[in-house]
Amino acid sequence: MHEAMEQQRISISKAGINASLRTRCAILAAANPKKGKFEPVSEIPFTSQINLTPPLVSRFDVIWLLTDDADENKDAKIANHIIKNRLRGVSELLVNEGSASDPSKSSAELKISSDDAETLPRDLIRKYIAHAKRTVHPNLTTEARDLIVKFYIETRKKGGTSSDSVSITARSLEALARLAEASARIRLSPDATVEDAERAITLTSLWRYALMGENYDETSTYAGKKGSVRNKERTIRDIVSRLQNDGDGIANSLDVFNEAEKVGIDRNNAETIIEKLVLSGTLMRPSLVDGTLSIV
Repeated sequence: MHEAMEQQRISISKAGINASLRTRCAILAAANPKKGKFEPVSEIPFTSQINLTPPLVSRFDVIWLLTDDADENKDAKIANHIIKNRLRGVSELLVNEGSASDPSKSSAELKISSDDAETLPRDLIRKYIAHAKRTVHPNLTTEARDLIVKFYIETRKKGGTSSDSVSITARSLEALARLAEASARIRLSPDATVEDAERAITLTSLWRYALMGENYDETSTYAGKKGSVRNKERTIRDIVSRLQNDGDGIANSLDVFNEAEKVGIDRNNAETIIEKLVLSGTLMRPSLVDGTLSIV
């Protein structure tokens, strides 16, 4: 998927056949959380909660988390919708026997539901989308381009929560342009106007806020770690490096814990960070007995 999303092609080399297939199309993907439920605003980025690599996830224009939050009104609507659909449905056994008609193959004419709301049939929606994609190719107006660039510059100024944080990257410019063009295409308009650009910016701001709150850190998407975690790890590395230089190439663990507490990192947290750094190969612990550490 990475090559398909990055280069819009897939390379095939098999049985003496070398070919490249075009893959320029829209991608709608779904991923289940590892623990059964997403934690949108936490110390664990959403990229670490699914089995997709961060570089691949970062290439999606819109990332939306479906969280299972307990809400009485919303739960009642979902329950009523599911029960209503089940009561309205037809047994698959009766359809196969021919005793009942298949509701999925009903007339494609405009239907009126019981609540007097117009419901468009699937075939009409498919034809509309196919016509829009085939015949409408919008271009951003000058005002729309200026608005997207302005949003990008202002977002970059906000920065992140740490020195290595980036609130938005240049890749998001293409995503904003595609969303604005899609907004114009669904209206069958040849021009993506300021209204379309505003809709793209609103949608982007909304899903970014839903993922990480006020301080969106795009570096977390690539690193799989929040800015606060990266700052603590960097602090521990700096402490070990400083003590190592002053201690003949090694740093005593107790000294590291004492220095960490001075900057607001308690011992339990420091021990957890050190264990992770040792497992990743960043730190080396020659012996558990004397409690020494060193930078690899």
